[in-house]
Amino acid sequence: MAENQEKARAVDLPIDIESIKGFMDPAEGRALNEAAAEASRMGPVLEIGSYCGKSTVYMGVACQRNGAVLYALDHHYGSEENQKGWEHHDDALYDAETDRLNTFPLFRRTMRMAGLEDTVVP
Repeated sequence: MAENQEKARAVDLPIDIESIKGFMDPAEGRALNEAAAEASRMGPVLEIGSYCGKSTVYMGVACQRNGAVLYALDHHYGSEENQKGWEHHDDALYDAETDRLNTFPLFRRTMRMAGLEDTVVP
């Protein structure tokens, strides 16, 4: 019964959310979606910290449905724990030229695949 209620509360997203790198729980994503839906009725929404775009998709679809813009603010170098030698480092996101993570290309790809390029301003 609880599993059916959980599925019934799922957010209708244009992309398989589990295909996006990130650490967000679906319940947290739903909460962000609901908050963005409410806030975007009043104007633009600001997200601080986007990583590869999982949270941005949850918020972006709500903004898109309301005809609002989502500004996604992130330096895209990852947090300390994402850097080489740390617990949450992902070699696939490592940029040898800068010796840091670079999530921006994957973030842009996520926005393109989710159809949010006209809604999300990085």
